[in-house]
Amino acid sequence: MNRKERSKILIIDNEDGSVELLESILISEYDILRSYSGNEGLQKAIDDEPDLILLDNMITDLAAHEICRTLKSNERTKLIPIVIITTPDEKDEKIKSLEEGADDFVNKPVSYMEITTRVKALLKIKHLQDEVIEERNQASQYLDVVGSIIMIVDKDSSIAFANKKACNVLGWEKEDIIGKSLNGFFPEDTKDIQEKEIFQILEGKRELPEFHELPLLTRNSDGTTEKRLILWHDVILKDEDGEIIGIIRSGEDNTERTNMEEELTKANEKLRLSHKMKDEFLANINHELRTPLISIKGFSELLHNERLGDLNEHQKKTMKTVVHNSERLRHLIESLFYVSDMQNETIKYTFSLIDLKEMLESITAGMLPNIEHKGIEFKKEIAETLPIVKGNSKYIESVLIHLLDNAIKFTPAGETVSLSASEENGIVHIIVRDAGPGIPNDILSQFCTDIPEDTSESDICCTNRDYGLIICKKIISAHKGDIGIDSKTGNGTEIRVRLPSFENEKTISE
Repeated sequence: MNRKERSKILIIDNEDGSVELLESILISEYDILRSYSGNEGLQKAIDDEPDLILLDNMITDLAAHEICRTLKSNERTKLIPIVIITTPDEKDEKIKSLEEGADDFVNKPVSYMEITTRVKALLKIKHLQDEVIEERNQASQYLDVVGSIIMIVDKDSSIAFANKKACNVLGWEKEDIIGKSLNGFFPEDTKDIQEKEIFQILEGKRELPEFHELPLLTRNSDGTTEKRLILWHDVILKDEDGEIIGIIRSGEDNTERTNMEEELTKANEKLRLSHKMKDEFLANINHELRTPLISIKGFSELLHNERLGDLNEHQKKTMKTVVHNSERLRHLIESLFYVSDMQNETIKYTFSLIDLKEMLESITAGMLPNIEHKGIEFKKEIAETLPIVKGNSKYIESVLIHLLDNAIKFTPAGETVSLSASEENGIVHIIVRDAGPGIPNDILSQFCTDIPEDTSESDICCTNRDYGLIICKKIISAHKGDIGIDSKTGNGTEIRVRLPSFENEKTISE
């Protein structure tokens, strides 16, 4: 392949958003081919012969591992590197894909650094493979191919011929090599094994592998020696009677490729340590934020409840606001670490039975000072009785507080915020309406479609409100519910939360 040409990458994924994200990362350096189904992707891979394939592990019309098996069994496509784009919970399909020949995988959400590093590394290896195969094909027709190491070893394991490339790699002049034993160029740590192998080949006691990687001891210009890894292709030489008289050994120096793989391993280790440092930093910040907040909230409640002395009406109202805002800050901190846990896949939900009516009454009572201070009207319609739901009380409360808090925050003075809660057919419906400016269409489109699993904090350019809504959707989805949004610029926003009641969930499970 001419290195001046741009490499072609085929993306096979039936999600427009995922394809566009990967294309936006790679388009500056590579030509991108798109395919939105497995069958279409197979045909494009065969027809266009891309240099690398990015395959979504959950492609719908054809299993990813079947695509891998088909491509790896086809002579035209078997050497194309396949990178599986997956999520940690798709373990079974990922394992099947790797067993069927996938070369690597990248977890969602996709990291810019990780995907570009993996793609560059695999393409370098692919280019080296292409070059080795090209040289191998030429070497099978000609003994003295420029660019390939060619040696002829006789029955006694002595070097009878070495081309210019072989001399350059070994670091000796031709006259210093011819007649020397090949065994003399084996490194000490592998000498016994390689001597035994070549003896068995020359005696006809061992079948030749198509390719094999073996180290040679080479000499540098300053007289020092080093090991270089050579990919060999051997051909047995026989006389007229069919007796083995030697070996034609052609090879390619794979040392740089091996060094590159080692560098990639080191880079991956640095990336792992970087993630570890980030997690440790967040854990420390979590502690550092929570500890003073507990004190602030505790002393504020003592003051508000007049445990430390009587307060006048204005002071009591002020302290009520402080208590409310400290609770609000606590929920913001919880959201921050929810995002971290979500990305690290360490979220653990502890489910219990929740009285939503009691929770909603408590939340709205705590928000009244903020509502009064902003000068907006608040309408509340909560049914006399609401069914019990099963869920994580902390996260459900965070969602409801976030939705109401945003409604209050974005509604102008003199306008109305409303909250309603009712039950229908075993489903609890909670609706929050505001009179704010609405949510921009580009952000609303991200929320109203299925949120891609590879969405990360850095991929979303939006306000805290918008990212908070995405967190809310993930939490409600984990509780087998859903969130719907109606929002028009300048006409306010209506957010609908649907949660199954405990009894309804039991019926469905049964």
